[in-house]
Amino acid sequence: MSGPGSQVHIAGVLVQARAETVAQLRGEIPSLPGATLAQWAEDGRLVVVLEHDSAQGVMQTLVALRDLSGVLNVALVYQHTEPWDAMQLEML
Repeated sequence: MSGPGSQVHIAGVLVQARAETVAQLRGEIPSLPGATLAQWAEDGRLVVVLEHDSAQGVMQTLVALRDLSGVLNVALVYQHTEPWDAMQLEML
């Protein structure tokens, strides 16, 4: 996905959905490109982390999240871009 000279785009997203669709969404969200389901609550709140090599990739997955059945709202809570090379450095 990424290599020297490229960037890593990381986004934190809050998804609000109908409570009765949480189980279905728990299966669908991880299948979206670059999406990781980080946390969920049975009342319909889900936290998703996106990682892509472009802002366009983040936007495409945000749209895909919004279009899933049962999703009421998708809110971008956090976004960060870092050079791929910097992400490979050891943290001290």
